Amino acid sequence: MWSTHPVTAVEYADELIVAAPGGASDVYAMHGGLAVARWKCLARRLGLEGTWEAIEISTLPPGAECGVHHHSRTEELYFVVAGQGELLLDGRLHPVGPGTLITNPVGTRHRLNNPGTEDLDWIVIEVISPPVAATLTGDPSHSGRHLMSTATVIDLEAHGPADLTTLLSGPLREARLVTLGPGEQETLRSDDREHTLFVLNGTGRARAGRTEVALAPGTGVTLPLGSEVTLLADGLPLRFFTASLGVPNARDGRRITDGSPT
Repeated sequence: MWSTHPVTAVEYADELIVAAPGGASDVYAMHGGLAVARWKCLARRLGLEGTWEAIEISTLPPGAECGVHHHSRTEELYFVVAGQGELLLDGRLHPVGPGTLITNPVGTRHRLNNPGTEDLDWIVIEVISPPVAATLTGDPSHSGRHLMSTATVIDLEAHGPADLTTLLSGPLREARLVTLGPGEQETLRSDDREHTLFVLNGTGRARAGRTEVALAPGTGVTLPLGSEVTLLADGLPLRFFTASLGVPNARDGRRITDGSPT
């Protein structure tokens, strides 16, 4: 059963997909779990070339649970934004908190619950698994790498950038935590991959062509293939989580089919 709060619209501007803070849906018994969770979609396959399923932010209030479920058609990343939780991953219990990155390959079974006193917020990035993507598209380039992938729990703060090509068999490439000091900037280009980011702390701006978007905690920004954005911090450090996904047969921001741009 779903009960919906007013939802902030996702906007498309100068090749950016921007989800502003606020607006979420109540989810009763998420995956058969306990109590009422909250969920919001930041971006999905619409307007993107990669095999994204969805990019989401979810919240478990104290005492709530996202029930045990099995991944049969998608690979998934979890990134914990805030709060403390317990993750049951393939039968093993892991404490998780801000900065925890979890890889969930096809075949994974997991459950997440919040035993704490504050909300548990986490980013969910789901991508279609390589065999399913190849079937849906009829394109063997989506078949992925032959990799014996296992579920992994990483402290991304201590670990540094995570090479997802060694952890998952699909198109996810890298996950990072980035902090920009006041006045600093970083440019992301979607040349052979697409990027998504979520603002954790601070304020700033995202510039793409003639478009400028304000950044604040809870803002999600996704870059379709061929786009470029420069992220700038304002008076406080700007901190964000970002992940990238490779697009088969892409070069210089274009999909190449039979030697010609599509």
